[in-house]
Amino acid sequence: MKLKDLMNSKKIILSLSILSWFVTANVYAQPLDYSNINMNNQLYHPDILSMKVDNKAMNFALPIITLNSSEQLTLTFDDQSDQSKYLKYTYIHCTYDWKPTPNFQQLDYMNTFMEGDIFDYQTSSNTIQFYTSYSLDFPNENVSISKSGNYILYIYEEDNGNYTPVLTHRFIVVENLVDIMPQVQQSTNIATRNTKQEISFQINSGAFRINNASRNLKVVVSQNGRSDNVYVATMPTVILSDVLKYNRSDEIVFEGGSEFRIFNIRSLRSAMENISRHAYGDGANHTFVNVDKERVYLPYEERIDINGCYFIAADDGIDLQNADYTHVYFSLNCMPPKDVDIYIYGELTNWQLSPSSKLEFHPYRKQWEVSLYLKTGYYNYTYLALPKGSTQATFMYTEGSSWQTENRYTFLAYYHGDGLAYDRIIGYTQYFSFEKQPSPSMNFLKKLQR
Repeated sequence: MKLKDLMNSKKIILSLSILSWFVTANVYAQPLDYSNINMNNQLYHPDILSMKVDNKAMNFALPIITLNSSEQLTLTFDDQSDQSKYLKYTYIHCTYDWKPTPNFQQLDYMNTFMEGDIFDYQTSSNTIQFYTSYSLDFPNENVSISKSGNYILYIYEEDNGNYTPVLTHRFIVVENLVDIMPQVQQSTNIATRNTKQEISFQINSGAFRINNASRNLKVVVSQNGRSDNVYVATMPTVILSDVLKYNRSDEIVFEGGSEFRIFNIRSLRSAMENISRHAYGDGANHTFVNVDKERVYLPYEERIDINGCYFIAADDGIDLQNADYTHVYFSLNCMPPKDVDIYIYGELTNWQLSPSSKLEFHPYRKQWEVSLYLKTGYYNYTYLALPKGSTQATFMYTEGSSWQTENRYTFLAYYHGDGLAYDRIIGYTQYFSFEKQPSPSMNFLKKLQR
């Protein structure tokens, strides 16, 4: 071989080595320290607003998609600072109770790259509040998923090898290997017959074999996206060859609550549904929701809602980049015991009972109050009461509870069979209790979103 050819061969080998190192570095690059974040829906930076995860194919759906399908979720959020950010994202696999899966590496549940960059963003136009709106469709061909289960979408800012959390949001990837057939009825317990809903369900496993269901299978039942009152079913009532029944009387019960309250701030020029007035002062918009009254002793009121969700709209502009922000003031006439805290709840609070959504009592006005900084749109909300020392909230001091209320129940079957390293979701369904007519169908949604 000639010297020139030898040198060219060495250059090729060196180039391939560098390329291989570059690809490997990008594939395995990842933030390793998750100790400074929570496995929950949370914002970690005061400039980040309006975090929202939507199903690209379905309005007002929970962030649940099917493994190895074309289904995607869309994350959107705003940054009100004028500083550019280099934002990256990755996924964290979790157990059925939202803890990082032990001894499970990213290579075990992700394909292609282990992290990605967020490039899709736009700045606001003709708004009082300047912001940069970011968007991410996931999973995608660059950062994909190979296992079902609970996941955290983790957005972070990278600066010289340092990772600063920006936000985290839960989402779920399921496999449809078994059928879950739920039923919701009025409570069979005489004491709670008028206030609670009773759940039963059956799992048809078909060709999928479930070994030792009492030990390896957990079915998590949740109501309207809440995490504080989930029920984890572990003991089937009846076990047949391919059928599991969970139908013990008065075992799985939820407060019915009341239909969600509504307010409409699609426009800041006129007072729309449940708004008393808008104002401008100190360089910002201000919006006052009509004073709410407790509904504990009121009869059930049928109302069409969107199950605690919201959507962004800008009636005062030509597109969503004209959607502005306003300080929204809520007030509630309610007198719960002193050892109870009151929270406003819904997708507008990221489905969380957080310090920022906690109401304060004002003795002079004799009402509970809180303000949230929100983007123009159409919103659902409710009030939850949390007794001090408890982790489960109740409607009984604020909204009242009726068995007739429409609620969205989600059923997720987690299977951790022998030799399996993670909680695999083998079945999923959702069910609306006592669904109202007209239901929140596409025609209703189109009417709202015009």
